[in-house]
Amino acid sequence: MLVVGGVPALANARPVRSTSIGPAQLRDRIMASAVRPYQGYAVSTGSAGLPTLPQLGDVIRLLDGDTQLRVWYAGPGRWRTDVIEGGAERDLYQLPGRQVSWDFSGNQLTEVLGTPPVRLPRGADLVPPDLARRLLAMAGHDPAAASGSSADRLSALPPLRVAGIAAAGLRVTPRDPRSTIGQVDIWADPRTGLPLQVAVTSRGASTPVLRTRFLEVGFNAPTAAVLAPPVPRPGMGATETDASDITGGLALVRPGPLPDRLAGQARAGTTPVGIAAAAVYGTGFTQFVVVPTSRAVGLEAMRRATQAAGTSLTFPNGDGVLLSASLLSVLAMDSHPARRNYLVAGLVDGELLRQVGMELSAFRPARR
Repeated sequence: MLVVGGVPALANARPVRSTSIGPAQLRDRIMASAVRPYQGYAVSTGSAGLPTLPQLGDVIRLLDGDTQLRVWYAGPGRWRTDVIEGGAERDLYQLPGRQVSWDFSGNQLTEVLGTPPVRLPRGADLVPPDLARRLLAMAGHDPAAASGSSADRLSALPPLRVAGIAAAGLRVTPRDPRSTIGQVDIWADPRTGLPLQVAVTSRGASTPVLRTRFLEVGFNAPTAAVLAPPVPRPGMGATETDASDITGGLALVRPGPLPDRLAGQARAGTTPVGIAAAAVYGTGFTQFVVVPTSRAVGLEAMRRATQAAGTSLTFPNGDGVLLSASLLSVLAMDSHPARRNYLVAGLVDGELLRQVGMELSAFRPARR
């Protein structure tokens, strides 16, 4: 075990030669790498410093502590990610037109038909290739995006050996001071563009608050057998649900209308048919999400935020509690006259969410 355990460390200790690929070319290869198969083992480490909030415990745990990830990827529509944390294992299978989750500890199989129009972050989002491409797309560097759509700065990083591969690096530096992200560092295989390590550092900090990297990776396609979910058997719990029904996945949501603009930020995109519960505002690294909650969930969130030394806020038409961690800011609030509660979260500074709370407290949904 001692010899085997030292192999990755010895491989990564070898000198790394500089590559001739520039940051813009590397970005383009990363964004085009979604079609490339791979399989590997990665570890994500986060230190967001947020308390557990109602219905969001699984999300908060992803940003605090270590998460082990085993992934097999054949393409965007066919992959498998096993998430191992705290002695529990949850496997997610992406198949054409459906997803299957397997809770190993709970012996529960769940099949979701279709693509969920709204969902919470999950362990599979921390796999280095997926996280890297999402962050680059947020920065407006997706080749499909309009030219000049982002002012975020792109620069080269020294090469780094990751999982035994000499990886080329790039850094994205957000220009908007309202973002809590100071920099996003990505290292990828220069030949295929497959991201191997991602490190997100908050503004003003010197060490990453979130880092995910491969310890082992291979570029061969996984077999069909490893991508096939377990077959239901006696004694196993098995359920099936439609992806258009988000009530079970976002039990905290209280459906209702939301403003078209908040804190000067326009509501992003269009709301999926039949879903008016949650909304995303803004663009790039200053996006934030607003979720109307039931009164019980909203008040419980405020209580927990207060216990976690959150800042109490008083609005002209309500009150709230603001938690500003190193990377993520969360506002739990109560709009008194409208008798509505909200959770607001984003990679933005607390002042932006304070303004959002002021405007939400005055928002009166039109009666129908």
